[in-house]
Amino acid sequence: MPALTPVASSRQGSHLPRTSSEMLSCVTCMKPSLLKDGDLIVGGFFPLYVFHHFPDLYEFPIKPKALTKLYFDRLQPKSYQYLLAFIFAIEEVNRSPHLLPNVSLGFDLYNAIHSEWKTLESTLTWLSAVGKAIPNYTCVRKSKSVAVITGNTGAISAQIGTLLELYKFPQADCETLQGCPANASLEDLPVHVFDMSMSEGSYHIYNAVYAVAHTLHEMLLQRVEVQPVWNGDGLTMYPWQLNSFLKNIKFDNSVGDEVNLDQERVSRKDYDILNYWNFPQGLHLQVKVGKFSPRAPHGHRLSISEEMIEWNVEFKEIPHSVCSESCGPGFRKTHQEGQAACCFDCTPCPEHEISNETDVEQCVRCLDDQYPNPARDRCLPKVVVFLAYEDPLGAALAGVALGFSVLTALVLVVFVKHRNTPLVKANNRNLSYTLLASLCLCFLCSLLFLGRPNTATCILQQTTFAIMFTVAVSTILAKTITVVLAFKATAPGKRMRQWLVSGAPNSVIPICSLLQVMLCGIWLGTCPPFIDTDTHAEPQQLLVLCNKGSATLFYLVLGYLGSLALGSFSVAFLARSLPDTFNEAKYLTFSMLVFCSVWVTFIPVYHSTKGKVMVAVEVFSILASSAGLLGCIFAPKCYILLVRPNRNVLQGIK
Repeated sequence: MPALTPVASSRQGSHLPRTSSEMLSCVTCMKPSLLKDGDLIVGGFFPLYVFHHFPDLYEFPIKPKALTKLYFDRLQPKSYQYLLAFIFAIEEVNRSPHLLPNVSLGFDLYNAIHSEWKTLESTLTWLSAVGKAIPNYTCVRKSKSVAVITGNTGAISAQIGTLLELYKFPQADCETLQGCPANASLEDLPVHVFDMSMSEGSYHIYNAVYAVAHTLHEMLLQRVEVQPVWNGDGLTMYPWQLNSFLKNIKFDNSVGDEVNLDQERVSRKDYDILNYWNFPQGLHLQVKVGKFSPRAPHGHRLSISEEMIEWNVEFKEIPHSVCSESCGPGFRKTHQEGQAACCFDCTPCPEHEISNETDVEQCVRCLDDQYPNPARDRCLPKVVVFLAYEDPLGAALAGVALGFSVLTALVLVVFVKHRNTPLVKANNRNLSYTLLASLCLCFLCSLLFLGRPNTATCILQQTTFAIMFTVAVSTILAKTITVVLAFKATAPGKRMRQWLVSGAPNSVIPICSLLQVMLCGIWLGTCPPFIDTDTHAEPQQLLVLCNKGSATLFYLVLGYLGSLALGSFSVAFLARSLPDTFNEAKYLTFSMLVFCSVWVTFIPVYHSTKGKVMVAVEVFSILASSAGLLGCIFAPKCYILLVRPNRNVLQGIK
């Protein structure tokens, strides 16, 4: 690094106060700025001395008008060293025959007080050039100022930079720049206060001055090729023109170190982490305790030797750099309103989401076929489920279906065995055979809803159910019509008697069934059922089921079946008061009442359930309605055929 030598100020009478009494005597003569003229001027804002507010200021013997309520406290020794580095660099540039030849640099220094309003006041005073802070005004038509070097702290640089940005003034931010009077030597101060070698902060200021000088030099070289840079009033240069050059400047300083202001390249450099070791008499030593390397892999960029760090005596343990503890897996950070960025709350991940890292901003949602574990730090695969035969519920439904189908077959056998008896003949045995066969198939079709669904079962489930129940209900409608016609057609020669003899009521069955087959054909041709999965029914289960394809067509088929049932119930209800000779009308009425009640209850219950229970509700409705028809219509007849055969005679039914 270059050595510092004493430099002289262009303003006479400036000296460095050495004792407290001298500092107090300087209060009345302290000036806010230090100026050295030149062809181009570089501004500087550095906190050299500190002021404080005191309520008893006016009782102090010295009452300076310029300071009003500000009381001079102390000189910042290290800041004075930064000032010397700034002026040293300016003078060195002016002596160089290769950098800015025939152009002299001057400086305009201001003390930057650690106060936002005072710092901005100094900046506005410098911009207005009249000794007062007047916004958006300058009394100089052509200012020589071309750049500003600011701050030994990021706070000062940020405050000044916000204002300078409005005027497009280039700013060299060193974060360690300071300034004050300039005609004293480091050797005049105690050794324990000043380091005689150039410190890191002074070195940054030195490079900042040279960065501005090289930028001006590069601009002048480019401009001299196209137009003169001098006019009658002197050198013409506008501050905003330096911005694009300053961002990309690169040079080697006097000791051979590369200085590069390209932010992309700077961000790739390694940074040393230093710790101050304090010694008696105000001495301290900078010790490297770690390194930060942006180019290193993630998780290995920061390395620190904790055992080498010397903490302040006030710390009993290693202090934390955040105000909140880290959020572990299963949680996410929620920033606290109005607090610093490092202050946050740890919120558990929402339902269906996880986090498997520390201090995440957002949790990650599990896939549809996965669910979070209780700790919500990983996703687990959902268990594939369906209404299987092995399940207790599935086994029970399958047993009931098979039991009732066997019972229906036995009733059919009984009716065939007693086909020539008066009871079977009086209740239209052919229609009874058809009804029993369709009910047996209705019980068996419920088995299609059990087990793992496949394409065939998904197609057969709804269509078989719809067609078989249509045959059963239309058969009941035909039996009811037959009872009514038989009662109305007692007189010979009536047309109703002809319809009854010709078997016209039996044609209701194929006609109604054909319409249902057509509806099912349209359903399968346009939007057939298919295999689907329900990922939302249960949080930890993946339900495999048959999607109906078109809910509209499903309810259209169900609605057609319901209209047939309602028609059968209405006809049977009207025939309920017929003579006892034809007493089947009462049983048909009650059977259709049970059938309609089951399916009216089915719709709300079906939509209020989910998962395997939804499938079970539909199977139960099929079994309950089929069992209602079987029991209400055929139980009384089987009782007579098997228990009271003495009533199964012509005289017994009259």
